[in-house]
Amino acid sequence: MGNKIFYGIIGLIVVVFVGVFIFMNNEEKDITEGYYPYTDKEPDELTGATIDLLDDENYQANKTPAEVEEIVNSGEGEFVYFWSPTCPHCMEATPLLSEALDSVDGEVTQLNVLEYEDAWATWNINSTPTLIYFEDGQEVERLEGNPGSAEGFEEFMTAAAGE
Repeated sequence: MGNKIFYGIIGLIVVVFVGVFIFMNNEEKDITEGYYPYTDKEPDELTGATIDLLDDENYQANKTPAEVEEIVNSGEGEFVYFWSPTCPHCMEATPLLSEALDSVDGEVTQLNVLEYEDAWATWNINSTPTLIYFEDGQEVERLEGNPGSAEGFEEFMTAAAGE
């Protein structure tokens, strides 16, 4: 009988420790504390795939559609990268684009078409990823799909910008 009480107490202690551990590690993270470019959306409106990439260094140039429109119409040459966090081709291409940006003198604005579905029609996007070069508010050149290498992005960007 003494062993049953002993094992019962040990079991109760284990259950309490597991419960405390789960409770302590179940804090809800405020995703707006770090990089949060979706200023026109509440965090609970974002998809899980987008939330998972908020801290990824390859996706730190995201803008809202209104911000993209303003950038495109600024009169200066600008690359806009349309992508989706659920697109496997984007997951492969985006790090290559980031690598290409280290070699090419330029910036890229990103627009997440999963969060902003109107962008498909607004910008005539047929597939992701799509990289478009705009100048004076007009599309100059477009690259659809993954070029397969950072050099492929570099070549496109250099040719599109006329450098």
